[in-house]
Amino acid sequence: GSQVTIIDSKDIEKSPETFLIDLLKNETQGLNIFQLGSVGTNAGIQMRGLPKRYSTVYIDGVKMSDPSASDNGFYSQGLFKNSIDRIEILKGSQSTLYGNSAVGGTINIFTKKGTLGKHSNVEVNRDDHNSKDIYYSLDGANKKQNYYLGFNYYKTDGISAMNNDNSEKDSYENNSLKANYGYKISDNNKIENSLTLKDSFLNYDEPTDGRDDTKPSTDDIEAHYSVKFINTSNSFKNTFGYSKSASSRMVTSYKGEESTYEGFRDMLTYLGQYNFNLDNKVIYGSDIEFVSAKFPTDPGKNLKSDEEIYSQYIDYQFRPYGNIYTTIGARNDKHTTAGDEQSYRITTVYKINANSKIRSSYGTGFLFPALYDGHAYGWSNADKDSINAEKTTSFDLGYETFFD
Repeated sequence: GSQVTIIDSKDIEKSPETFLIDLLKNETQGLNIFQLGSVGTNAGIQMRGLPKRYSTVYIDGVKMSDPSASDNGFYSQGLFKNSIDRIEILKGSQSTLYGNSAVGGTINIFTKKGTLGKHSNVEVNRDDHNSKDIYYSLDGANKKQNYYLGFNYYKTDGISAMNNDNSEKDSYENNSLKANYGYKISDNNKIENSLTLKDSFLNYDEPTDGRDDTKPSTDDIEAHYSVKFINTSNSFKNTFGYSKSASSRMVTSYKGEESTYEGFRDMLTYLGQYNFNLDNKVIYGSDIEFVSAKFPTDPGKNLKSDEEIYSQYIDYQFRPYGNIYTTIGARNDKHTTAGDEQSYRITTVYKINANSKIRSSYGTGFLFPALYDGHAYGWSNADKDSINAEKTTSFDLGYETFFD
């Protein structure tokens, strides 16, 4: 019942773009991709006309957002397309399955895994403004295991975003590493590991005339790791997962003063699936999310804040009659400050023929307050009192047809 866009490996490989956001601009409709300047500056993905904080992005099952950001949103600049194998974009409310902030939609990004044999790949590109783009990868697989290792290096002298006022260039550098490893324990059990590391540096313009324009910069470091144990047995499929994310963003002002923002997320996940038959399936699961952040206040002082979210959900998918397909889902989330939130969703599809369908969905969603909203700087809500989630309702009706 959702509007779904899939960008597969063929579309990604043929794209001449370097970064994910540029790929999405050219390969999708209905998304607003914005960037606040040239390469490396803050970028975001907006779905259904909503600010970026109202959608969720997952890379290999790891939730991508920065708890130390003022809106807990995901800034998507600096993600290279080379290590990406597939992108699935689900538009409309997805809160029953994906929880907090999945109001405008959800983007699932799956990175490359090793293929049978042993392979290596090197790509080198040069562009204007002394830009260098280098990609190197190794991958392989056999009957028991698969591995992928990809490294990206990008550097550019950049341009001045305020070139009418000055000629100082805004340089950008990005080093990124992606590693995946899977091991088949038995016919019914396997383990998957995923690691992402990114270190980037950006010079940017000071907007006030007369100030030093050479010092403003941001130095970002990110690390994301996930491990999954997957068991399949007859009609059951069970996935147990753990993921950890950490980010550090050091901002330097025109005076040379440094402020560091740090965000952390740990998640324990369980996802179950049971197929009654070809026409009836139930998906169910539970998540525990721990988020924390450190915000700089006065020089040498930091304010720390943390929250927890406990979630349970179920989604029943069935075909009640002929060419009609339906899903009914519900979810409960308990936030340690904002309390409990319930979300519901029902979708229906009437399949006219192999190429055409009428689809509809009705659902509720929610957005919990960010750590910044509840505790930062003492000006918004220092005691975390009476802070509640935003609640939404969405309805979707569409006709889709595909042409040769």
